[in-house]
Amino acid sequence: MKKVSIGLLAILSIILSACATTLPTSLQTTETKVDYMESSARVLEPTQSIMTTTLIADLKVIGNRITYTETKAFEKYEVTEGLISFVPSFKKIALCNAARANDADIIIGALVDVITNDKGRFEITISGYPARYTNFRNATEKDMELVKQGLAIAFNNNESALDNPQETAAHREIKTEQR
Repeated sequence: MKKVSIGLLAILSIILSACATTLPTSLQTTETKVDYMESSARVLEPTQSIMTTTLIADLKVIGNRITYTETKAFEKYEVTEGLISFVPSFKKIALCNAARANDADIIIGALVDVITNDKGRFEITISGYPARYTNFRNATEKDMELVKQGLAIAFNNNESALDNPQETAAHREIKTEQR
């Protein structure tokens, strides 16, 4: 009986291995490795349908003026005209990494310089004062006056060099070369 079982098993394995199928090359897929990175300063933005209590915090500068240069995050990307539209996002990544490197929540008075380095890659330099939020508290009437003044200033001058890819930068130069 054992010989019959072993013989049947051998025949069955030969038959099954002969039935292997392969997909035509047009239907076969190859996996492409994708690296994704994102930085965010805020996760939840209040909307009109949510009532929140105004929260106030102080900013404490935690050191002298810093200069931080980010190249590693962009070393895979050769500067092309098509990638220039991603510069506002790249600036945010560099700002976030500068804050992390200096154990800060924010960089106050940040100056952002974007250049093409010798390797043809983006190089973003951040200069500013690292700071942390401290002394969180509910807003008082006096605080609300400051908030109203800040909102008035923000709505009268709502352009941000980081968020607006229009010509708000003090200096922007794009040179293209045929390769």
